[in-house]
Amino acid sequence: MLIRTEELTPEHASALSEPDSHQIYCGLDCAVTFEVHEALNNVLGVTDADNDAQYPLHYSFERALQAPALDMMLRGFKIDGFERARGIAAKRSEREALQVQLDEIAHAVWDRGLNPNSPKQLKEFFYSRMRLPEVWISQKGERKLSTNREALEKLDLYFHARPLIALILDIRELTKLLSVLETEVSRDGRMRTSYNIGGTSVGRWSSSSDVTGVGTNLQNITPELRRMFIADDGWKICGIDLEQSEGRDVGFLIGILFDDWTYLDACEQGDLHTTTARLVWPTLPWTGNKKLDREIAERAFYRHFSYRDMSKRGGHATNYLTTPFTMARHLKIPIPISENFQSSYFGAYPGIPRWHVWTAEQLQRHGTLTTPFGRSRQFFGRPDDDATIRKAVAYRPAAMTGDRLNLGLWRIGRYMPQVELLAQVHDAVYFQYRECSLEEENAIIAQALSLIHVELKHKNRTFVVPGEAKIGWNWASADSGSDESHWRFPDGNPDGLVKWNPTKPDTRTRSPSGMDRRMF
Repeated sequence: MLIRTEELTPEHASALSEPDSHQIYCGLDCAVTFEVHEALNNVLGVTDADNDAQYPLHYSFERALQAPALDMMLRGFKIDGFERARGIAAKRSEREALQVQLDEIAHAVWDRGLNPNSPKQLKEFFYSRMRLPEVWISQKGERKLSTNREALEKLDLYFHARPLIALILDIRELTKLLSVLETEVSRDGRMRTSYNIGGTSVGRWSSSSDVTGVGTNLQNITPELRRMFIADDGWKICGIDLEQSEGRDVGFLIGILFDDWTYLDACEQGDLHTTTARLVWPTLPWTGNKKLDREIAERAFYRHFSYRDMSKRGGHATNYLTTPFTMARHLKIPIPISENFQSSYFGAYPGIPRWHVWTAEQLQRHGTLTTPFGRSRQFFGRPDDDATIRKAVAYRPAAMTGDRLNLGLWRIGRYMPQVELLAQVHDAVYFQYRECSLEEENAIIAQALSLIHVELKHKNRTFVVPGEAKIGWNWASADSGSDESHWRFPDGNPDGLVKWNPTKPDTRTRSPSGMDRRMF
C-alpha cells in the first residue's frame, strides 16, 4: 500500500491500522534523519562524489560488524557458579573488614560510623567536622560541592584525611566489583552484554547490560573477576591482544608526518618502557642487555613507582597532552617530577610535541581529522579550546586501534566457522574452539593471528601491530611468575590463560568444574 504522508491528515491517521501507523512512523523518522544528513552535508561542503567515495566505506564496515556483534550478544559467556559465589563471599568479607576500620576512625571525629556512599554524610564529615577545604565542581553548568573520586583525591593531600579517603575509595571499588559479581546471570548460566557498534566518537565499541536488563559491560571486567568466565565444556578459550597498539600508532603517525621513526622504533624493539627509561634517565648504569636493563628500569624511582612504571604511565599521559599538574595529581607525585619527566620525554622523542602542534593546526584549519584507515571525524568544539585539542590528539591512535581490531574480529567471524566469538574488549578479541590435538590447536591460533595481521605502508616502511595469543579455560591469566596473578589467585589459577607458543605446546588438562571441586 502506498501512503502519501504529505496528504495525510489527523483524521486519516486515526483510522489507520496499528501496523500501518508503525510503518508511517518509521518512514517519517528515516526521512527526517535523511533531511538532517543532507543539511549537514551542505554545511560541511560534502558532495555526492565524497559520499560515494568515502562515507559508504565505514558505514558498510560497521553494518558488516553487526553479524559478529549479534553472534556474541546471543551466545554470551559461560559463568562458573562456584567461582562466582566464592568471589562474592571474599569481596563481601573484605568490604566488611574495611568498613569496620572506617567506622572506628570515624568515631574519633564524630560519635558514629561513616557511609562511604552517602554524599550528604561525607560533606558533613570532611567539610564541617574535619574542616577541610571545600572542593567544588561544575556539573552540566551547575556548581556543586562534591565528594566524588576526584574531590577525595584532592583532599588526600591532607595527611590526617589520607587513611579515611583510602578506605572510602577501596570500599567503593569493592562495591563496584560486587555489583558485577552479583549481576543477574541468565537462566542458562551465561553472562551477556549488548554491544553498541557506533557507541563512541572514535569508532570503538561500547557495551552495557543485555536487552533483557541483565548482564553487564563486559569491556570493563577487571582481571581479578575474569576467573568466573569460562569456556563451554569441551572447548578452550583463546584471547588475542594487540601489543602496544596505540603507542605504535602514535609512532607511525609521527613517522608519516615528519619522517621521524624514533618512537615507533622504540615500540618495535620490544620493551618500549625500558627503552624510554634509558632515554629519559641516561645516567643510570645501563648495560645494553635487555634483561639486565629491564631489572635496572624496575628499580624504585619515587614512592611506589619504578623508573619503568613512570615511563609507562607518564609516557601515555604525555602522549595525550596531559599537563604536568594533572599528571602529578593522578600519579600522586610532586609537580616538579612530572615537569622534569615531560621535559626529558620530549627531548627523547621530539616528534611527539611536533605531532601535538600539527594536530592543533589541522583542527583550526579544517576542523576534521582522518586516520590512515580512512575514518574521518568532524570536531564541533572550539578549535582553540584545550579540551577539543586533547580529543583531537587522542582521536587518530584510538580510532586506528578500534578499526584494526574490528577488522580482525570480522575476519575471524567470517573465515573461521570452527570457532565461536565470545568478547571484544577495546584492543583484544576472545573466542573459543573445540579441544583438539596440539597440531590442530596450533593451526587454529596461527590462522586467527594471521587474520588479525593488518599492514599499513608508507614509502618503504611497513607497519604492523602484532597480536599476542593466550589460551586456557577461563578468562583470567594463569600465574606465570611475571604478573600479579599470584596474589589474586593463591592456587595460581591453573586453568587460566597462558601465552601461546607454537614450539612449546600447552600440555595442561582442564581442572574439574566448580561443582566437582565442591565435592572434594
